[in-house]
Amino acid sequence: MATILKPLPDLAAQLGATVQALRKQRGLNQAQLARAAGYSRASVASIEAGMILPPLEKLCQLAAALGIEPGSLLGGAQGAGQSVPPPVLTALRRWSPAERLAILRYLRLMVAELEHYQPPA
Repeated sequence: MATILKPLPDLAAQLGATVQALRKQRGLNQAQLARAAGYSRASVASIEAGMILPPLEKLCQLAAALGIEPGSLLGGAQGAGQSVPPPVLTALRRWSPAERLAILRYLRLMVAELEHYQPPA
């Protein structure tokens, strides 16, 4: 089940914009991407709208359907290894230290899970 992101709207919006840009670059509509990733079209629409953040396994499936590494979805349309996207920096500046710590813990969990993730055969 996806997580509704009330405290992290900028991060969710960045992920959504990235997914939408990559989907369009590949000439896919939302229904086609949804089928390839094991989602409903409504879920893809919600992700692109920045309303939800999928769980790690679904994020990995979405990345695979787009032909990219999962970390690239979190780093913007140009992919991982790029500078931090401006919307993320803006969000970081507005968050309290406690909110930043919560996000850091969440990202560390995602990275740890990605290290052990085995895509379905």
